Amino acid sequence: MGLTIYDIAKEAGVSASTVSRVINSRPGIKKSTREKVEKILKESNFSVSEAARGLVNQTSRMIGILVSDIRNQHHIEGAYMIEQHFMKLGYCSLILNAGDTDESKADYIRILSSRRVNAVILIGSAFQNSAVEEAIKDYIPNTPVIFQNGVFSLPNVSSVLSDDVAGTYEAAAYLYNNGHRHIAYVNGNDTPSNRKKVQGYEKAAEEFGFEPLIKVSEDSAEGSAAVTETLVNEYPEIDAIIYAVDLLGVGASRKLLDLGKRIPQDIAIIGTDNSPFSMLSNPRLSTIDTKLQDLSSACSEILEKAIENPTYREHLVITPSLVLRETT
Repeated sequence: MGLTIYDIAKEAGVSASTVSRVINSRPGIKKSTREKVEKILKESNFSVSEAARGLVNQTSRMIGILVSDIRNQHHIEGAYMIEQHFMKLGYCSLILNAGDTDESKADYIRILSSRRVNAVILIGSAFQNSAVEEAIKDYIPNTPVIFQNGVFSLPNVSSVLSDDVAGTYEAAAYLYNNGHRHIAYVNGNDTPSNRKKVQGYEKAAEEFGFEPLIKVSEDSAEGSAAVTETLVNEYPEIDAIIYAVDLLGVGASRKLLDLGKRIPQDIAIIGTDNSPFSMLSNPRLSTIDTKLQDLSSACSEILEKAIENPTYREHLVITPSLVLRETT
């Protein structure tokens, strides 16, 4: 069994409360005493119970990170970037799969409250619903929250968003300006982010005068392949398609090639997110880069400030850019 705080105190010739003050970096300890205690702590490989320290300091040194579907590669990569940032600051991150329904997402806010986390990160616009907003007000009204790609008008919630309207608009404008006149859009699950992407596409359609054509796919390569096959069979004039996420674009690319279509000569395609899928596909997928690294870094930095200063809030919008590869 390892040494206790009382063993350390006895060996150092000080009180247990003095050892506790050294462990918790409290002031009022003579330099020589602090150094002596720290030396014994190090030599004995003394490990502090974070749970016990939390009871004393009323802090868990824990960050709660919620994603609605942990299988979503884009979201879990963002969670990883944020976790790495706070790990370097001495925080442990609790990454939870909050589920599909608004009610389950709200329930995970309650769970994080019971864990007494220091801060909460919501990753993905699927959390933008009234149930989650009410849960934040009820369970963690004084806990700093950062919302990646969503917004709540609450005093303890900051946000960092990708301008999805601008991103899809730029993609459609590029296709039109390069000679495409029959540009379709394939959307995924109904989320605030995906609705904004549709807005960007419709804005371009109205501005450039092409007829909008929107289809919805389940969020899988197989679903996108089926929707794309139906699209090109029903509308053979289509010469370009934009997809709400890269995975849908990859599934469509394979299906179009199987149907004998040349990419991009017959049909150009553009995905969204600049995920690893876009680089690993063949042909390599042109994509709307939603700047995940920038989003995650900004979330981490804003939340770090909010933890240090509970009154700090910030709302930031990041503009996507178009990455052109072999499918355009």
